[in-house]
Amino acid sequence: MNTTTVHNRIHWLRGLSINSPRAVMHACWIVPIIFGLYSLSKGADSNWDLRNYHLYNAFAFVHGKLSTDLAPAGMQSYFNPLLDVPFYFMAMHLPAMVVGFVMGVVHGLNFPLLLAICRVTLSNVPEATRYRTAFWLALAGCVTANFLSAIGNTMGDNTTSLASLGALLIVLHLWPRLGQFRVPVIATLLLAGFVSGAGAGLKLTTAVFSVALCGGLLFAPVSIPARLRAAFVFGVGVLAGLATTGGFWFAELWHRYGNPLYPQFSSVFPSALTSPVSVVDTGWLPKSFLEAIVFPFIFSLNPYRVGQARLHQAIWAVAYACFWCWALTVVVRKAKGVAAPQLPGRGRYVVAYVAIGYLVWMKLFSIQRYLVGIELCLPLVVHMLIGQMLTYRRAIGVSRTVLVICSLIVLIGGARSWGHDAWSKKTFSIDLPPLPTPESTTVLLTSGDPPLGWMVALFPENVAFAAVVSAFPQARPAYDNKVHAMARARGGPLYALIPGYWTHGEYDQPKNSAQVVDSQAVLASYDFVLDAGSCTLYKAHIGGGTYPYQWCRVTSMR
Repeated sequence: MNTTTVHNRIHWLRGLSINSPRAVMHACWIVPIIFGLYSLSKGADSNWDLRNYHLYNAFAFVHGKLSTDLAPAGMQSYFNPLLDVPFYFMAMHLPAMVVGFVMGVVHGLNFPLLLAICRVTLSNVPEATRYRTAFWLALAGCVTANFLSAIGNTMGDNTTSLASLGALLIVLHLWPRLGQFRVPVIATLLLAGFVSGAGAGLKLTTAVFSVALCGGLLFAPVSIPARLRAAFVFGVGVLAGLATTGGFWFAELWHRYGNPLYPQFSSVFPSALTSPVSVVDTGWLPKSFLEAIVFPFIFSLNPYRVGQARLHQAIWAVAYACFWCWALTVVVRKAKGVAAPQLPGRGRYVVAYVAIGYLVWMKLFSIQRYLVGIELCLPLVVHMLIGQMLTYRRAIGVSRTVLVICSLIVLIGGARSWGHDAWSKKTFSIDLPPLPTPESTTVLLTSGDPPLGWMVALFPENVAFAAVVSAFPQARPAYDNKVHAMARARGGPLYALIPGYWTHGEYDQPKNSAQVVDSQAVLASYDFVLDAGSCTLYKAHIGGGTYPYQWCRVTSMR
């Protein structure tokens, strides 16, 4: 190799420096593709929520099943299906691996948004490190446990986070002009609110971040009237976005059940079929004020306290400790009359967004995977807070070390999968039983766990399904009466679809028999009789994974 060739290669390597606009631009499309490939490496998504309602809801919406079925996916049967429709059409018409790759790339689009947020927030960073710092902080944000565990899956948290980050970025770009009462400023605030609200309409848990983005505007470095105006305009945008993506569904539920959030909040909007409940899943909330005070440390040590997956991470405990150390530092410096460095205005807004979002999340849900929209920003927040407490050179070293350790904890095993199966040509497939009269057939689902809702989407659309065991807050005997009325009105055969078991390539007869006995008892409590001798085992598939089910004849005792 001659001297000229060596020189050219060295020059080319220098050109790869991440601290340049060109490198950052390339990273904005390379990183999403890497996440698409990462999604492929995990296999076909088979998370619990997908098997319960994500596939069913889109199927039911497309085929108008709301009038035919009764809660086959439990309470979640009535969640807004719009977010799941693109996945449903892809899964029904495209090869499974293409679907997985596309989902991973879509989730990877969080990276360029986060990169832009880091760049505009850290506008005061020296030119020599500005692009590099933003790149590594954005990458660290995407190597957080929640985000990484859900790459390529259908739970929606990594998808709706695009709306939250997009709205945050719009506000940050507008920040220097926030106090101006001009049409372009008002229009941009409306746009930011609309983007955030659209995400909330698709998945209501994302409304937490709309509240955080709106509340953060009250800390803007402008006059109080200007703060209130900005928050109000943003809020109007949120409502418009919410109405665009969720309004049609609220109206549908109101028309059918007199409750726009059916079946939740049936204590406020009573329904004949539901017991009077408000928010159904409150088991994850802090049990005391003391626990709430140290909650980030608790769920960092015990991830099962806030979820069902083993998501080991340290970034929340680190960010929480940094926040209070920074607050204490500011108080001490003021008490001593020492001038304390101030967070840049945009940085203050990002910190407020994360802090408010966390508090609202803890109060409403305390379910860890709902944190994605603010968890992505934690490395940026940690970096800024450490920079306020230490000298610049020392802060860079401490921040780098802390964030590398946090990322390694996740990469070594902190982001466990929510469920995947091997790839196959099709995403979903099923062996169907004989259905001579599907238009009059009624099927009862006798299990909420394992979930069976996804199998409903693989049956003919004119078969009716009703769940007798699920998370739906049933008001009995009204619910029982509704199921019997459905079966009588259709006038055809009645079946039960119950879980089956397949172990080491063979039918697991003891488990299958036990499931039949359990289902007999459940159906008897609803005045149905299951014919155990008629039960036949069939197989359904997610990718290369096998999910058997049993098909049994049922008769009504009414």
